[in-house]
Amino acid sequence: MKKIQYLLLLLTLSFCSTIKQLSNQKIAENTGCSTIVLDGKKVLLDMEIDHVKTKFLLDTGAGFSVLVDSTIVKDFQNKEFGSLGSAKGADRKKIKNRFFTVELNCDLFKSESKVLSFINMPTNKCAQGKKSYTGILGIDTFFNEDYIMQLDFTNNKVCNINGQQFQQNLSNNQYQLLKSKCKRNQIFVYLNIEGKEYPFKVDTGYTGNIVMPYDDNLDFKNEKKMELEGSLFQTISSHTNGHEVIYEKMPVVFGSYNLQAKMTVSTSIKAQNIGIDFIKAFDWLIDYNHNKVYIKRNQNPIESNLNRKVSYYAKVNQEKLLIVVKEKSQTKYQLGDEIITVNGQKVSAENQCGLQDLLNKTDDWNTLQLEVVSSLK
Repeated sequence: MKKIQYLLLLLTLSFCSTIKQLSNQKIAENTGCSTIVLDGKKVLLDMEIDHVKTKFLLDTGAGFSVLVDSTIVKDFQNKEFGSLGSAKGADRKKIKNRFFTVELNCDLFKSESKVLSFINMPTNKCAQGKKSYTGILGIDTFFNEDYIMQLDFTNNKVCNINGQQFQQNLSNNQYQLLKSKCKRNQIFVYLNIEGKEYPFKVDTGYTGNIVMPYDDNLDFKNEKKMELEGSLFQTISSHTNGHEVIYEKMPVVFGSYNLQAKMTVSTSIKAQNIGIDFIKAFDWLIDYNHNKVYIKRNQNPIESNLNRKVSYYAKVNQEKLLIVVKEKSQTKYQLGDEIITVNGQKVSAENQCGLQDLLNKTDDWNTLQLEVVSSLK
């Protein structure tokens, strides 16, 4: 009984600590812009956390800002932590929130008491170099004042603009008002796909194009597709495992624009989002407080083609080089098979990342000589 009482006391103290931190949080937004750094398909912003310069991932799909690399914060272990609820990845798997307070500043706001959640994201042994960002900047740092968010992918800027600047942008008649829904730190817009309208969250943290969760009622007529099985995605909480159908040249109507885009229907991703591949093809004005979202088309292309025909993907996991993704019709190898030699070269700790790269750049594995240990034994 004493142990239970002690546990309840710790949980209560942790809960109270978080409530206190959140109530003391102050964010002073200001009119201005911050330059977007596009690192591949990641949208990065310059930040300063506890007086140390770093970069955060701009993630309009995240309702709360997160630290993912504790080494950037001096005396991280001495911070006061509190717990409250859990965060969900795009696969809807939960991960416990650990809240703490830092000083967080950038060109768009300043805060001496910004509350962040700390989450240990899954790591990839073969990722090239150090992670390009140490945190995730969510929607909680925007829309606290009467500012409108401008996502300007023509000039690679994100801005807080005031009402006068907003009207100036609208006066050129190039922006168009979308059907939208802004609530609970989320921004939704509507796309018409094969004649039917669907809501999608605007998610700059998703590196893909358009993703929809699998539903028995979905019956797309587009036959230009590729079906993959296995662990294709990584979310903030885990690596996914499921069945993914990737369509190319899917007809999409967005506002008044008739487009073609690549789209994934997934059994593992439970979110219905548009990602940076789609988002960056437009410039955006987001008036969250009045539920008004405007777009105009820019010169950035929308990826619509399946650039390669995937047969398999491999990944180093627990010091083994494993097959983690396969095209549905492939039967030569199975998910979970361990690859022990590639073209006569034995897989080792020293070369497994290089061999993983070779395998994942090769469309047809029949051109390779592989020795595998079956996962079915």
